[in-house]
Amino acid sequence: MSPWPALALFVSAAAFSSHLSDALYREPVGQLAQYEFTQGETLGIASGAWVASAGTFNSTSTSTAIATIDSYRPPFVYQEDLTAVIADKFWFRARMLNERSGSSTRVGIVYHYQDPANFYEVTFSPSGAVFVREVVDGASSTVATGTYGGGGQGKWFDVSMEWSAEETIVLVNGLPVVRGIQQSPSSYGKVGLITRQTTARFDRLLVTRAYGDPEFRESFSDDAPAWNAVSGNWNVVNGVYQNTAVEPASVNLLPITVGSELPRQSDQFTLRARMMNPYGASGNRMGIAFAYQDRGDGTATYEEVVFGPDGIARANSVETVLGPGGKTRVTPIETAPYPGRRGEWFDVEFNVEAEVNHVRVLVNGAPVFEHLGSNPTGQIGLITHWTPGRFDDVSLRHDYPLSLSETFDSDEGWWPLSGTWDIAGTVLNNRSVGQNDAMYVQAQRSTDYTMSVRMLNPYGASGNRIGVTFGVDPTVGDYYEVVFAPTGQAYLNKFIQGSLTQVATSTHNALGRNVWFTVELTRHGPYATVKVNNQTVFQNVAAAQLDNTLNSGWVGLISHWSPARFDDLRVEELW
Repeated sequence: MSPWPALALFVSAAAFSSHLSDALYREPVGQLAQYEFTQGETLGIASGAWVASAGTFNSTSTSTAIATIDSYRPPFVYQEDLTAVIADKFWFRARMLNERSGSSTRVGIVYHYQDPANFYEVTFSPSGAVFVREVVDGASSTVATGTYGGGGQGKWFDVSMEWSAEETIVLVNGLPVVRGIQQSPSSYGKVGLITRQTTARFDRLLVTRAYGDPEFRESFSDDAPAWNAVSGNWNVVNGVYQNTAVEPASVNLLPITVGSELPRQSDQFTLRARMMNPYGASGNRMGIAFAYQDRGDGTATYEEVVFGPDGIARANSVETVLGPGGKTRVTPIETAPYPGRRGEWFDVEFNVEAEVNHVRVLVNGAPVFEHLGSNPTGQIGLITHWTPGRFDDVSLRHDYPLSLSETFDSDEGWWPLSGTWDIAGTVLNNRSVGQNDAMYVQAQRSTDYTMSVRMLNPYGASGNRIGVTFGVDPTVGDYYEVVFAPTGQAYLNKFIQGSLTQVATSTHNALGRNVWFTVELTRHGPYATVKVNNQTVFQNVAAAQLDNTLNSGWVGLISHWSPARFDDLRVEELW
């Protein structure tokens, strides 16, 4: 099993609908368990015969065989490991291969596993049938059926399941094959693997669960969001959010609750907002309120970081009596200069690591408060003092989003997966001219980003191909690639389990050797679009061909039989 990080890695699940303005709201998920079977690790064997071999976990007998994951990592390192999945929503993913034919031979997954006589299963026959079955006290009944493509004897295919109290959805190779299944909201248990009347191989198990407040970005181009305005008069005017009540303190609580209590509170995240103060006196202030707690007795406490048009940022601790005319006691914590003036927009970045009571504040990318040392537990909101402050582009992201800009003036942060690479004259060069020479950057990506890079191929034959990789898993060597030949051919391939598969082909306009050209890859969930010199080469290659995992892997560069050159690489997250 791969080493566990200090905190669970947050990645974004598929976007879900919202009735709050035009904003994008999406759930973050935390990793509970992951098995790649590269170190011979095994699952708990409930029945049958199982063995880890050559990087896969294999069922070796034709009797019914079940193996389960018996330990699940919680989101925080100071909590003990869990013995079952306990969540209001979770995802389980696995790759599998049925070694036999016949409609009665089935491979699949189990979930809500209690014991050998009580569990759910989703199994797949090589003939393309899907069965969802419930086993209660040893008696089995069919819950749902469906069909799928991409399977068959000796063929790897990807299975993922999304479970919630509202619905269970089963996907194969990223496409839904069974959905609409409703099960008890109180169900919980282990997840694992199952085979019936066949031997099989399994790999790349991943269990994740919904955790934390939904990420969002609100641009206020529609109606006002349904946030909790404790005081003030908040509305959208000309595409910005403002409080028109000029009063001592107006607080509007965002859908963010800081804390470490499962299942839905947030611990480590970044809140961003653009702000503009139309008033000019030092007492006209606006900013972020945090650690907000309503005591339930007509009083509330919170801390705030507020910005005045005098260029001074102030961190305060506040205790207030709620309602009109309520008294407020303000205790100053810290002050610092910031680049802000009356009538000028500025960008605020509010970083929280609740586990270590760390709050960091930046304005226009520059630190203002490096470490407030506050306990941020509570709610977070927008606040104004004696000003109709204006806000725009308010967003929440768990963990720190990655924005990579690389001009190759050093070799830090890049690792060769294969081949010989160096940097000369601020250009990244492959020197080995091998069959598969690859370089990757140690950066975990969501499936919503754009990657662009300039590249040059000094060779001119059709087999001399260079390009980009994505979804790179350096622990097992799997990746996706988009490569370009100087003769005008473009190829989108996947390299999985040591086998290269052609997903799609096209043509491009960057013809000839020693010609610099720009490649742009855009990922949106399970879809990939590729442009060369701003002309589309691949358009929305779909989940049926791409491995639609929650964790998309790293990104990188690749060349085949060419001493390729690369420059000006950028990776930006998308919303």
